[in-house]
Amino acid sequence: MSPHVLLDEELDALAHPSTPLSWSVMIQKQLTEMMADQRITIEEFNHYCGRLNKIVDGRKDIA
Repeated sequence: MSPHVLLDEELDALAHPSTPLSWSVMIQKQLTEMMADQRITIEEFNHYCGRLNKIVDGRKDIA
């Protein structure tokens, strides 16, 4: 599976209220590993981290 598809699916799942917010740590670790393994570029890393932060901030605002 493409790293982009996987990250998109995980971020979409995290945006859902029934997904534990703690999953954000797993996604952050996965992003770091993908960048270190050069499966994603630094620009893509920054993009996905921005999406992750936006989702986490939105979830905290609702809680």
